[in-house]
Amino acid sequence: MKDPVTISIKKEEVTLDTIKQDVVETTDRKKQDALCTVLDQDNPFMAIIFCRTKRRADELEIALYRRGYNCEKIHSDIIQSKRERIMKTFRHGDFQYLIATDVASRGLDISGVSHIYNYDIPESVENYIHRIGRTGRAGEEGYTCLFIDPKDKGMLAEIEKTIKFKIPRRKLD
Repeated sequence: MKDPVTISIKKEEVTLDTIKQDVVETTDRKKQDALCTVLDQDNPFMAIIFCRTKRRADELEIALYRRGYNCEKIHSDIIQSKRERIMKTFRHGDFQYLIATDVASRGLDISGVSHIYNYDIPESVENYIHRIGRTGRAGEEGYTCLFIDPKDKGMLAEIEKTIKFKIPRRKLD
């Protein structure tokens, strides 16, 4: 049996063998439609969707809500008491999709999160590892999907080099 591939980042270890990773190549203009296609195909019980900025998280929450998705957002502009309420209701499964920025990715330990969607590619490999580490915990299997447009290919190459794995491309119908 081969040893699991584990990446260590600042006191945290992420075992990549338990996390299935995919990349969806799209354009920024078509990214929302691509995300919705993947969400409809996967229909996870609980998932976190990561955006790079608070503004993108705000816009995505509105767009997904209008399309009928059960979602809430969390980022640093939301007051602490509301963030705590959102996290409590997410842990209880009151909504399906948590839209978050990288600030929220650190320290989130929510059992039951089976899917991570990287709507925006993170600014660093370390942030990618932190994001995907929110799933595949305690020996459970997890899934992560990274949406990229042509300008993101450099960062994707850096991620793949660091994790020593060429992430498969997911084709959408």
